[in-house]
Amino acid sequence: MYIPEKKLITQVEKEFRSRIPFLSRWKIEYEKKVNGLKADMVITARYKEEIYYFCVEIKRVGYPQYVREAVYSLQELVKHNPAYYPVVVVPLISGQGIRICNERNTGYMDLTGNMKIAVGGIYVEKEGKPDYGREYSRPEQSIFSPKSSRISLCFLHGPQREFTRKDIMEKSGLSKGMVSRIVKLMTKTGYILEKANKLKLSNFNDLLSAWAESIINRRDIRRSYYVWAQSPRQLMRTVAESFSVAGIRYAFTQEAGASLVAPFSTFDIITAYIDSLNKFPAAELSATETSKGFNLVLIEPYDEVVLTSARSVLGMQVVDNLQLYADLKKNVLRGDKQAEHIRDIIGKELE
Repeated sequence: MYIPEKKLITQVEKEFRSRIPFLSRWKIEYEKKVNGLKADMVITARYKEEIYYFCVEIKRVGYPQYVREAVYSLQELVKHNPAYYPVVVVPLISGQGIRICNERNTGYMDLTGNMKIAVGGIYVEKEGKPDYGREYSRPEQSIFSPKSSRISLCFLHGPQREFTRKDIMEKSGLSKGMVSRIVKLMTKTGYILEKANKLKLSNFNDLLSAWAESIINRRDIRRSYYVWAQSPRQLMRTVAESFSVAGIRYAFTQEAGASLVAPFSTFDIITAYIDSLNKFPAAELSATETSKGFNLVLIEPYDEVVLTSARSVLGMQVVDNLQLYADLKKNVLRGDKQAEHIRDIIGKELE
């Protein structure tokens, strides 16, 4: 996710020209001062009879904190120069970075293909695909690897709290060396702040978005089954009772889990984490494994914290709200609206 700024600057002009080929009469100026404020680049180009001015702020990394800093800088410049359209350029922009730009009507572009330019008669929006073999699109995955993501959860569960490294070791169960390494990386990327050996969350939404994005992009180990039941809720109770009797740890998630936390529309598929897929009592439940027409999906958790942090609701185990939010976001067909509802609940719990 890091790339030297000089190397990045040399690619920006090329990317602009190739992605907006209908513009003409290009003029590129570097580190130009506009009314006393400096832009990394000012691009002037023509479309039909209109002249467009793009002021560009370039950041070496695409973490939300850096994107926000660039947006604020550009907004200040545009405030005094309304003819200019602000654009943030980073090697790889995250979902949260895109939201930050959209909220401030700021264009963005990265080197993996993500782009949005919306000004006057120009509207270009594209979604890129990271090539993880390339230098600039290799994210800092170690922060959100299955074990180290426990540190992010410490801060997300206690966003107002100040932690010592010892606190994090005790809460996460991770070694001193691992905590030290991940904390150093999280401080460097701006997710947490350190003062007088105390650590505190920098921005809740930034860390939540990045952590949830890592969950969404993680490949699950799962199996799907069809089990006859009169209703989804009856199936949930049958599965919960069977698992409890057998001593199998589990936790409902996605729409099934959300139905235990807040009222939602009807759902047909039950999704649950189970500590081992091999423990599933398929014969006892007359379950048939299938890739079509299933109504039960079982997932092995990426880390035991998914199950240890679960809570009991109406006599059934359900993942905590942070995990529920991320899992709902992963369901592209129906989960996004429900995820935002859970996000509102999380916000109220933090008030």
